[in-house]
Amino acid sequence: MKKDYFSIELSQSNFLALPLENMGTVLQIDPEKICLIPGILPELLGVINYQGSLLWVLDTDQFFNIESDFSSFQKSLTAIIMKSTIPGTRKKVALIVKKIQGVLSLTNQAKILSTHHNFAKYQYFLDSIVMNNNTIVGILDTDKILNSLQNKVD
Repeated sequence: MKKDYFSIELSQSNFLALPLENMGTVLQIDPEKICLIPGILPELLGVINYQGSLLWVLDTDQFFNIESDFSSFQKSLTAIIMKSTIPGTRKKVALIVKKIQGVLSLTNQAKILSTHHNFAKYQYFLDSIVMNNNTIVGILDTDKILNSLQNKVD
């Protein structure tokens, strides 16, 4: 059985993927357009107006406790909108990423790893870890991330 994911790269060459059904739009965000919210989690950079609704912007490196190699003076941030697949929910968040890798197709032959040191800090947020073409990729559990943020913001 083949399943498709959207692959991204974070700082320090950490590769993650999320199921295509949890993938929304790819955005370029002007940092000046992010509205800061005082007193909120440091990994939440703030909100932006996205198609007439507020959309949280998540510093993914900080959320996953990865040392960032982004320049703090970038003119534009690349983000993907991650959304929930739980029926009746409309949770969405924009994840800041270093680079978009594109669609990743995994088959049952993909080697599944029980753990890997690259993902030890945030393995709770992963469905699995796989080896694909000599690259280790963490498969995100998007609902765990969205629920964690929801619980911290409420």
